[in-house]
Amino acid sequence: MSESQVSSGNQEISWFWEEVEADVRQTLTPQQRIAIETAVKNSSAQKQPADVRLYLGKYFVRIIAGKERRNKERLKQDLKENPVFARKNTPVIAFYWIVMFLATLYILGATTKVILHYYFL
Repeated sequence: MSESQVSSGNQEISWFWEEVEADVRQTLTPQQRIAIETAVKNSSAQKQPADVRLYLGKYFVRIIAGKERRNKERLKQDLKENPVFARKNTPVIAFYWIVMFLATLYILGATTKVILHYYFL
């Protein structure tokens, strides 16, 4: 039985105690362990963002969507360090626009075919 199960009877965060060194775990009081487990449970209970990963051979595309939790200063710094229209992003942006263009052509073609079929035949 892991130490987290002994202190609170809960198996949800046994992974956490496995990462803490044994000599450090031994110095904690039962109250400290319960407080740490409560903090870990509360932090992992927050809603996680949607995380879509598409693997294309030796390349991948990762799309993460969720509520922004960073402060304004950190956002400004991130945009400065990782601009959307950077040279490294050019292939992805070009691929996106090509796919959107082809999808638009397909939708227009399908719509035109339906209109011609039902209204002019």
